[in-house]
Amino acid sequence: MKIYADLHIHSFLSRATSQKMTIPEITRYSRIKGLNLLGTGDALHPAWIKELKAELDDLPGTNLYRTREHGEPIYFVTQAEVATIHRHEGLARRIHHVILMPSLEVAEQLSEALSRYGEMRADGRPTLNITPSELVEITMKIDSRNFVFPAHAWTSRRDAMLDQKPWWSIFGAIGGVNTMEECYGDQTRHIHALETGLIDSFA
Repeated sequence: MKIYADLHIHSFLSRATSQKMTIPEITRYSRIKGLNLLGTGDALHPAWIKELKAELDDLPGTNLYRTREHGEPIYFVTQAEVATIHRHEGLARRIHHVILMPSLEVAEQLSEALSRYGEMRADGRPTLNITPSELVEITMKIDSRNFVFPAHAWTSRRDAMLDQKPWWSIFGAIGGVNTMEECYGDQTRHIHALETGLIDSFA
């Protein structure tokens, strides 16, 4: 089976996201686009976890979930995006990360663990007062099967001068750093992927 995946999406619980981002709508448009594997989006938000449990069936032994609709199934892997804010070399750094998890139960455990660093119910994409290395360390302690990688590393935004500059990302001109090691420190050994995110944002 060929896999066509989008492993970084959001639900209606994330800021600046359509209120139509529900599992039925996400599933419908995934079929139109030819996708068969999706991230759940926002799996650290307690309300979205509840929704996912109601809408999806788990497939034992696969770490995947499946829609209950008729027709060709769409598969889901438990996924969330988080933003970390910390200071590095005297400057504030805001970096976004994608986390893939083996189950919704693991997501609940991680949500509880990270709740001491930020409000998990405020946004589907929570902001945490924690360093990226601490994020990875906590995430891997919860479950060694968790998978963390930098989100939209090269996403750009046009400023008033119409120059393109990477925004809130690992290599962002405003809140980023220069190397993986500067970002994740000794936890870099757990980082095995990077989302490029080649998108122009005019927001």
